[in-house]
Amino acid sequence: MTETRLHPRPPVELLRSTHLHRGPVFDVVRDHVRLPSGREQKIDVVRHGGAVAIAARRPTGELVLVRQYRHAVGDWLLELPAGRLEPGEAPLCAARRELEEETGLVAERWSELTRFFAAPGFCSEELVVFLAEGLRPAGTGRREPDADEEIELEERTPAQILAGAARDAKTLLAAALLLGAAPDPAAAPDPVG
Repeated sequence: MTETRLHPRPPVELLRSTHLHRGPVFDVVRDHVRLPSGREQKIDVVRHGGAVAIAARRPTGELVLVRQYRHAVGDWLLELPAGRLEPGEAPLCAARRELEEETGLVAERWSELTRFFAAPGFCSEELVVFLAEGLRPAGTGRREPDADEEIELEERTPAQILAGAARDAKTLLAAALLLGAAPDPAAAPDPVG
């Protein structure tokens, strides 16, 4: 078997960046870049500080999910509890906060399932997905959901999620990973620098 080595890609030169929108959750910029070939492109990019999602698993294997309205798609979606990172906040701290705010639960055990870019063609958001186990009610003084959130809790197994209970990418990915249906990362080619 012949080993194939991928050569590192030359850097892309950022010629200028113009802010089109500054908002509380994300900014939109228009970047003008020069590719290694000399070709120039203008690319509109949503700059996002990152987010976390939590696969909160019961001993029975069911995941605690939230149903909430997502205006961008005009529907109520069933999803993992999730939220954005505050500036300088560690992903695990954000995950603990979001789990308690959105579900009223805390977890004894935490592990990172994966990190991924949700829409790298136009958005810089990286999501960190955690598995939370040993769930129990947060008790008195728990963190409450944000004032603008209307959330209903539901529970589904990963198999039910993959069979159509959810259409949200982070939720589908977590369910696939927990079922072992996702490809083996060791079998994938190394990323190119």
